[in-house]
Amino acid sequence: MATPPSTAASRLDAALDQAADEQVVVNAAAGRRTVALARVLGAARVVPEALLDVGVERVASAAPERRSSVAHRALVAEVACMLGVSEHVAAGWLADADVLASKATATLEALCAGSITYQHAAKLADAVGDLPPSVAGQVERAVLGRAPDMTAARFGVLARAARDRLHPVPAEVRHQAAALKAGVWVDDGSDGMSWLTAHLPTPVARAAYDRLHRTATRAKTTGDPRGVGQLRAATLTALLLDEDHTRNEADPPGRETDPGSPPGTPPGSAPGTAPGSGPPGLPDPSTAPTCAPLPDPLATLARTVRPAVHVTVPITTLTGTGESPGLLDGTIPVDAETARHLVTRAPTLRRLLTDPVTGALLTADRRSYVVPADLRAFLTQRDLTCRFPGCRIPARRCDLDHTTAWEHGGTTDSTNLAALCRRHHTLKHESRWAVEHLAGPDRAGVLAWTSPRGRTYLTTPGSADHTLGDLDEWASEADHLVLQPAPTIDPTDAALPPEQTADPVAVRDDGDPPF
Repeated sequence: MATPPSTAASRLDAALDQAADEQVVVNAAAGRRTVALARVLGAARVVPEALLDVGVERVASAAPERRSSVAHRALVAEVACMLGVSEHVAAGWLADADVLASKATATLEALCAGSITYQHAAKLADAVGDLPPSVAGQVERAVLGRAPDMTAARFGVLARAARDRLHPVPAEVRHQAAALKAGVWVDDGSDGMSWLTAHLPTPVARAAYDRLHRTATRAKTTGDPRGVGQLRAATLTALLLDEDHTRNEADPPGRETDPGSPPGTPPGSAPGTAPGSGPPGLPDPSTAPTCAPLPDPLATLARTVRPAVHVTVPITTLTGTGESPGLLDGTIPVDAETARHLVTRAPTLRRLLTDPVTGALLTADRRSYVVPADLRAFLTQRDLTCRFPGCRIPARRCDLDHTTAWEHGGTTDSTNLAALCRRHHTLKHESRWAVEHLAGPDRAGVLAWTSPRGRTYLTTPGSADHTLGDLDEWASEADHLVLQPAPTIDPTDAALPPEQTADPVAVRDDGDPPF
């Protein structure tokens, strides 16, 4: 006998509730583990000799810093073996425990209570780890209350923004120090694959990624069967290894010379070797026909793509009367000097107004179905990302969806439009997920999503993550400048395939923290 639909639905609801309850248990267990690891660190610091072989002369005579480093490595290895994780994971857990127990105790308490996940706590620890305890406490108080309603990724953006605004060291000084750590590394993976990792200034990295992504999506529209991620990687490879553009222009096409050889020297010949003097019986390399390698079509396409960097700059920063940071793509703080430099290279300036008290963006009503360019620009800057809970796909790559359909009386204005990636736009129309714009001046742009089983999730515009009351100097300003590289919308952006919310990256451990 078939199970009645109502009974099956009740079982689904009960299973979902159980999963939510178990997540609270998992969170609390992670909190208890973090407390235990903090105690491990405290005890190890008191008796580091318990981890060292002090009977070895080179250990006994080593400088305190060296002994501390060796003791920390030994402890990391001990914890890794005990918990059955890699030493990299163990080192991260110990570092998080150290910060949470000393600088973010309220976050640790919330984790132990099960109200936030370990990933949320780790994001907060990462944001405040290098701050003095008093400043770390300010950051924690500013953002912790919003953690339960946000994904860990979005909470990390919020915590990083608060850290940047409250950091006692000026942004320009921190950037100069961080720029010294720029570099490129390669880490071998499995199955013949490796990670190529570049640590770059944010505007450069964002512009480079934008060119790779837009090249990949355009190639996709021409029928390339590879995925967007594969095409991004292929484009990077093509640009880095494009022989047609790295060859010495003095050499004939298709010919390579030995390092230090004068232009025109045949491959494998010593400088000054005369044509026709090669080994007998072999063709003369100086007269052999050559074939110039064709440039990779992805490299050719990439050179037609103009990379775009979107930066929002307070008017006082632009005029030099203030030093508030700018925001790249609405989420990444950049120092005032970098923001002003980007302004000088921007082909298009777009002025948007904000509420002088709340910092919320303002807009005008629109009554046509097609979204005008200025309203599209406003909504992109307001939402920053797809507005489905947890989605991080940038708004500029999303559709603008009428929450209430146009044919059902919905208007084309900011109170009825929101950015949705193609995946979640389809989900809204083809599943039981439902969404509505909440009314009220203090809820501008807030969406209420109702799941198929009746659970409600609120999402706020991404720009709201940066209006943090007394932390946000922009809240008292009436004008923003939003820089955009072109006033037109790339037609290939209208039908982008869903992309991963985060790409895996190689993580390097270039040293041990002080023990």
